[in-house]
Amino acid sequence: MDKQLHLQMEQLRNKMVETALLKQNLLHRDVISLSQSLDKIIIQVQEEHRALSRAN
Repeated sequence: MDKQLHLQMEQLRNKMVETALLKQNLLHRDVISLSQSLDKIIIQVQEEHRALSRAN
């Protein structure tokens, strides 16, 4: 996995957890927005892994 993507994933995950704790609501729009951003990165990483697997 790309180190930059890994770092970005960890930062987003931490910010999402922090925001959820602060807002005390998993359904708060800020938490959902962070979760969606994290989902996009996870999908990107999965697609990269799939492409590498096919190449090998």
